[in-house]
Amino acid sequence: MRKLKERFHRKHGIFRSVFSLILVLAMIMTMIPSIGGNLVKAASTPMNVTIHFMKPSNWNWTEPAVQFWGYNSIEVSNDANGGVSKEIPGWGVSAYFFREGTATNINGDKDYYLTVKSDTTGFQFLDYQNTGNTKNPANDAKLTQYTGDTPTDVYYVAKDGSNFAYYLDPQGNTPVPDLPKTETTFLLVGSFPGTDWKPDATPNFVKSETNENEYSISLKNVPAKTYEYKILEDAALNGWGKAWAQGAGGGNVQLEVKAPADITMKLDKTDADKKTDVTISYIKTLDVKTPTQVEKGVDIALPATGTYYAGDIKGSKTEGVDVTYTAVSKGITVSGTTLKVPTSYKGTDVTIRAAYNGVKKDITIPVVDKVYTYTIYYHDFNASHMAADASSLWIWQDGGADGVLYNFSGTEQLSGENTWLKATVKLPYYKNIRIIPKNYGDTWSWKSEEISYDNTAKDENVTLYITSNSKEAYTTIPELVKPRERYVMVEYNRPAGDYEGWNIFTWNSGFGEKVTVNFQKMNGKMVAKIPVKDTTADMMLSFCMRRSTADDEWADKDGGDHYVSVPANQNVVKAKFVQGEGITEVLPSNIGCVLDGENGQIHFYYRDDEMVAAKNTQESIADKVSVTINGKENKMTYDAANERFYYDLTDIKTGDYCYYYTVDGKEKLDAFNENTKDYAGKTCSVCHYKKFNMSISAELSQPTMDYNDNNVLTVKYNPADGEDMTEFEVAAATADLSALGLSREYAIDPELMEATISCLNTITTGVKTIPVTVKDVYGNVYTTEVNVTVTDRVKTDGDFDWDEAVIYFAVTDRFFDGDASNNDAYGVGDYDTSAKKGGSSYHGGDFAGLTEKLDYLEDLGVNTIWITPIVENITDDQHDAKTDTATYGYHGYWASDFTELNKHLGTKEEFAALLDAAHSRGMKLMVDVVLNHAGYGTENYFNNILKDKDGNAIKMLRDSSNTVSGDDKLAPLSDLPDFVTEDPEVRNQLIEWQTEWMDEFDIDYYRVDTVKHVDSTTWSALKNSLTKVNPDFKMIGEYSGAGYANTAGELGTGSMDALLDFDFNDFAKDFVGGKISTVENSLLKRNGVLNNTATMGNFLNSHDEDTLQYKLVNESKFSEEEAYNLMKVAATLQITAKGQPVIYYGDELGQAGANDWPNQTNRRDFDWKELEAQKADNNSIYKHYKTMLSIRNAYTDVFARGSRNVVASSDEEGYDVIARSYGDTTLYVGMNINDTAKEVKVPVNANAGDTVKNLYDGKTYTVSSDKTVTVSIPAAKDGGTVILTEVKKTVDPTPADPGKKDPTPTPAKKDGVISVTDKAAIETKKAAPKSGDDNEVATYVCLLGLAMVAITAATYRKKRACK
Repeated sequence: MRKLKERFHRKHGIFRSVFSLILVLAMIMTMIPSIGGNLVKAASTPMNVTIHFMKPSNWNWTEPAVQFWGYNSIEVSNDANGGVSKEIPGWGVSAYFFREGTATNINGDKDYYLTVKSDTTGFQFLDYQNTGNTKNPANDAKLTQYTGDTPTDVYYVAKDGSNFAYYLDPQGNTPVPDLPKTETTFLLVGSFPGTDWKPDATPNFVKSETNENEYSISLKNVPAKTYEYKILEDAALNGWGKAWAQGAGGGNVQLEVKAPADITMKLDKTDADKKTDVTISYIKTLDVKTPTQVEKGVDIALPATGTYYAGDIKGSKTEGVDVTYTAVSKGITVSGTTLKVPTSYKGTDVTIRAAYNGVKKDITIPVVDKVYTYTIYYHDFNASHMAADASSLWIWQDGGADGVLYNFSGTEQLSGENTWLKATVKLPYYKNIRIIPKNYGDTWSWKSEEISYDNTAKDENVTLYITSNSKEAYTTIPELVKPRERYVMVEYNRPAGDYEGWNIFTWNSGFGEKVTVNFQKMNGKMVAKIPVKDTTADMMLSFCMRRSTADDEWADKDGGDHYVSVPANQNVVKAKFVQGEGITEVLPSNIGCVLDGENGQIHFYYRDDEMVAAKNTQESIADKVSVTINGKENKMTYDAANERFYYDLTDIKTGDYCYYYTVDGKEKLDAFNENTKDYAGKTCSVCHYKKFNMSISAELSQPTMDYNDNNVLTVKYNPADGEDMTEFEVAAATADLSALGLSREYAIDPELMEATISCLNTITTGVKTIPVTVKDVYGNVYTTEVNVTVTDRVKTDGDFDWDEAVIYFAVTDRFFDGDASNNDAYGVGDYDTSAKKGGSSYHGGDFAGLTEKLDYLEDLGVNTIWITPIVENITDDQHDAKTDTATYGYHGYWASDFTELNKHLGTKEEFAALLDAAHSRGMKLMVDVVLNHAGYGTENYFNNILKDKDGNAIKMLRDSSNTVSGDDKLAPLSDLPDFVTEDPEVRNQLIEWQTEWMDEFDIDYYRVDTVKHVDSTTWSALKNSLTKVNPDFKMIGEYSGAGYANTAGELGTGSMDALLDFDFNDFAKDFVGGKISTVENSLLKRNGVLNNTATMGNFLNSHDEDTLQYKLVNESKFSEEEAYNLMKVAATLQITAKGQPVIYYGDELGQAGANDWPNQTNRRDFDWKELEAQKADNNSIYKHYKTMLSIRNAYTDVFARGSRNVVASSDEEGYDVIARSYGDTTLYVGMNINDTAKEVKVPVNANAGDTVKNLYDGKTYTVSSDKTVTVSIPAAKDGGTVILTEVKKTVDPTPADPGKKDPTPTPAKKDGVISVTDKAAIETKKAAPKSGDDNEVATYVCLLGLAMVAITAATYRKKRACK
């Protein structure tokens, strides 16, 4: 989607508003935000402190916690939860827990502490049990000076009861010292062109060459406008906390620019008054409001007049001056004020020259083939928005033209005497139109819903009607339905009664970015009624409690940001706020009746929202509320604590319960229950209860399973004979898989009542019991259990476990042409290997080519081959007009028929031969499948496949009736026809097609495309279907942006067995760029999260992205040679990490490319000539890959399952040594990113005099008396790798693993490559984990006192899925 990025920035000192808005966005994206508030400079060495939060004695916080953000690495210890963070309810981010200490100070403040080692840029304290209470910000730049190996104790103390600061003692006697002075920097932030409201931007003031204290910035050609800005001093260190230039009360500086101008700002850093000299030099120029586009073949009227700016010191302008025009572009004509562009014009824009009084201005205007005129009427229920200078429209084309701002011309009275704003908009497109009504001008202080419209008839003139409370674009005047009045009421308690000037500031209520709500006395309490927008989705209201004066809107604050959840069905949400404590209580949501079948009750509730909103009391009806149930009136009891009335009906039986409330003599229906029924001649609300005479049972598709199997758990209902089940509906179903090492509440999809389960490889064999629980919509609970026998995993020759897969991803068409006869299989000329125009055509690769090259892949060391989709694709050219390039479905993601093979790839016989040949080598085939979309132009075919019982077509593809614009799952991706997978008929057909392919050809695995864009029920159903055919069948999913900390609920939940790790190539880029410790912290946590049932694919490159090598050159600015060399180190990082290495074809040759559609140099042909050259070069990247994969396969259990610990590492010196341990085997992996060798002393778990071997080059070392070995890690160009292992003195098979040989065999050199050929080491049967498994090794290391770098949640750039 191309639209204006909304700029929600801090103004008038409202930092908290910015932080919370970013936090809300973070909840939506499930990402930790990087924010600018009180920013702490990221130190090259992380700060290492023990923070003592001296919680004031009058704060009623129950569970103090801390949320960190903006870090690359973080290690928390000495806390209350073992260094593990926990998600904050409703926030989508996590917090760590303070441990309660014993110290107090003279104020009675209680000590809560934890130790943190991190480069975090900010943090806040909060009460985990009541997240409305926060202390934000709680960080201080001064803490970054403490970076020693031993943490420094710092105390956060409020000596005067409100203003906190950091001290070196709990009494607050010795402040933390100021930071050493550094070179001062200045940053201009604001609304000027080329600036933004980002305090983490690069400083833009330049120091004078003649005066070291003087700094300046120059802005050229600044348009006429009133701008807002601030100048921040040392923003990287202080964020918003230290402004050189700002407005009154910490607000923004306003600068009126009357005419186009060049602006210079100068300051002297020694000036105690912090003055800024601003020079405005007005420019002589001409401004003409020309059309936004020009239609070919149509006379375009140019404005006869314009605005002339004289360029004098006053910024004088003359409006309405006569303008003359001449043509600059060739092939167009300008006659007076008429511009004409002929239909034969080839350019994409035209340039004309406007002139007045000797001033000339060249104006460039886009050229379009057709223009559609849209007359848009807009009605906003907020009266303040109903003016032409109050609102505007932001319009763009989804997947096409960029956004443009359009203003309203005025208002009109339409039917019903309603006032509408009117705008006339000319657009060069007719489909995928997106409209956002917003405030006037280029800021975004408020906006309404995004509206979608398709002019499918291509009418040249269209009239649309849109409203502020609807997402629809109407072609006739709609009925105006006033939105609900909704409020969050905050009842404020200040014990001293000093409420003067206190108010609430909020920014996301739906009524503007800057909303102030004053307090009013209601029922003896001070209450702020915050209006919130009528929405169909839940929201989180964010606000600050502040005190304002005439001079300063932010004279004081009570706490930091506060949050209140507002469910979509609630009209009034009431929160109670106590001075110094924050939100202490939020009243339960208003609801009518709650069925509680488990306890045989129905709970009835009543709260009068209108009365609460108007009076903040229900005192007048305290004894006047009753509920009449099936004709019997029952007095309701007032629950003062929850401010509602209640009545519990007990001993309920199956049947209807008709009820209504009587409030002060007036009968009312349940506002939260739409169901009604007549009872004794009276219309009542009705809730239905039924207790079913039934039980449930569960069964498994397989009675036995090993840790590499999947199994389908099916839950069935067993009603008694004659029991009517038509009203039965499941609310939730779960299985307790703790006996298999997994979740105690493993969700079973209620629609499917089936789930695929698995088993950890650490579980002992034997019979395991799985309890199953089902809860229906009436609150009734049903339980059962099922047994499964866990057996030993018995491997045949060449077999391997799922988490031991080494995957090679080949774009089939680009790998090798084994059969030239199918190159133009459809006779449409879609085969083109030319460099200039053939980037998106077929290149001849096929099944025969893959079969021919299996020996190469086997010798390389991969055991799994992932190929692109095999089904028939569209044959039409999806021509790229911009580059005049033909584009075809060579990649396989534009399916036209899911039952036929793509003839370009070969025949069914050739496909079967490929599988047979792979299986004979102990290799597995992974086929790419697509369930999200079909190819362009296939609507007619797919919408006529399925029929309902009456013979009517069931549309498989989405249309406007079931599309939700912008939704990941309910909207098309890249305009491709989107399958309605939430429709069971469509879902089942897609699954049937994919299951048939797998079953017929014995396909081993699927790589699943666009997981993000399909509902989870479909993925569960697909997994269930495939597992029933083959319990060993696995799927790895492409969920764009997934990483170990963000699996979106698709990993370990019965759908995907693995996800592609979109973080990993960023890890590799950062690692070889010098951020070694940062990456190691991430990989340490990642290592602890992955297991054999839920793993991730480690990829450096793919067909959807610029290659890593390309990015190292173009983004990291390495030379081509440096990038090539560093790819060797990146490969070591990839192959030795936990997870499945995914090698993109050509990685092993160092082939680079860009995701430059339609050229697609990242989908280059495999260079077989280069391969032969690299075979002859013992230092080639190919030889490096082959060596590394040989080692990986010899020690597959260590790399697939072993623990990871850092034993020696340095960002500054550019090396890293880690220990990977499993069972009684430990490997030490050393990596060097430098262009010279690095000598490193490596601590090893061996005795003095023992021998250690480098598996990479065969060299041996003797362990010294201090239990270390000193090794030279080669330069990056020479592989940058060592892998050390202890040489066993004897072969000692163990009963748990009979016949296992020395797990550190001597590598044999073959063609200059170290090849580990000990077959016993490669084919070892799984043994029970010994003392070296993940948890025990971690414990052992802790007992040894080795420093562990801990868990991070580094925010990495997320990448899109593009097909």
